[in-house]
Amino acid sequence: MFKKTKHRLVILNALVFFILQNAFGAMIYFYTQYSLYHQADQTILEKKNHLLHEKEKRETQLNPEREENRRLVYLLWENKNKLYNVIPKNSISPINANRFSPLLNKNGLQSITIGPESYRILKIAVSQGKEYSPVQNIQIVYNLKREKEMLSHLLIVIGFGSLLSVFIAILAGIYLANKALIPIKMSWEKQQQFVADASHELRTPLSVMKLNLEHLFRHPDNSIEQESETIHQAIQEINYVSKMTADLLTLARSDSNQLQIIQESIQLDDILHQVVKDFKTLAISKSIHLTADIHPIKMIGDNERIKQLFVIVIDNALKYTQENGSISVKGRVKNSRAIVDIIDTGIGIPKTDLPYIFDRYYRGDKSRNRHIEGTGLGLSIASWIIKSHSGEIQILSKEGEGTHVIVSLPLKYKNS
Repeated sequence: MFKKTKHRLVILNALVFFILQNAFGAMIYFYTQYSLYHQADQTILEKKNHLLHEKEKRETQLNPEREENRRLVYLLWENKNKLYNVIPKNSISPINANRFSPLLNKNGLQSITIGPESYRILKIAVSQGKEYSPVQNIQIVYNLKREKEMLSHLLIVIGFGSLLSVFIAILAGIYLANKALIPIKMSWEKQQQFVADASHELRTPLSVMKLNLEHLFRHPDNSIEQESETIHQAIQEINYVSKMTADLLTLARSDSNQLQIIQESIQLDDILHQVVKDFKTLAISKSIHLTADIHPIKMIGDNERIKQLFVIVIDNALKYTQENGSISVKGRVKNSRAIVDIIDTGIGIPKTDLPYIFDRYYRGDKSRNRHIEGTGLGLSIASWIIKSHSGEIQILSKEGEGTHVIVSLPLKYKNS
């Protein structure tokens, strides 16, 4: 599966990288071409201005020694487009020079190619006077040979760069594909593990319900009183499956960002007192001393989700605290944050299990059994609620000594 995906990503990334590299090379080429031709045009226009505005120095304006490597040529034309002179002499043969005559009827900068040579031309109409008589038109001709050579060399360099870019693009494509597949593989592995764990967790209650129903089917004459234990077990398993389904739905919606956190002003102390009150009876029945020391705390958050968070944490504390143990819930404000401590004297969490307690279905080897109720999803949901409120959770625990859960929530909601 991932092999085909990797190949497609490599091809796609390599193609994109190759196109970008060659597009950049093309931009360099055309920009260089524009700059060189623009500079040539500027040179021609400067010569035109000199010829038009510096009449007293016209005898020096057409001095062949002033034109470097004979790149700038002046064609002087008499009446009826007859060539009068070429300056510098012999820079253009009379036959080739006559090919410029059709451009005498056009104004502005023009381009022409004669054989292997390319030129830029500008015509100047000469006013009647003694300076250039009998010349009526002057063509300033700029040889683009050097610009063409520079562009040819640049094109060769870009061509070699384009070939090299194929190998670079493939290497970059492989690197980017590997990088892109890392989170996909991790997500896939988590999903596979999630499905496997869910199947494992659901298999047991479904098997128990099936056995109980088969037992009832085999004994149709028994009274409800006689089968009360069987019916009770089936109901317990149904409740377990219902809770797991609800938890799975919550996590699935949180993963797809379908669950929205409501921002409203809440009294965290009231929520904590209510949760403690709800668990008080259960704690007394298990001979566990449950106490609360909660200061007034006003914050912005989702009332239902915050309540769900502390129900999960305190419920876990009750599950793993033995008879005659104690649980204390403390709440206070510190540095613009609500700090809630849940401390129990339960069985604790082994050091090796602490990094994994927020993973879905993880309960630890010693406590992962059906005798302790729960779906193994509670702390995963609690972690999502805390993160969605830009909060933090820290769990300190020693095996056999108890657990200390520290929940820190900002008083003002921050969207993470």
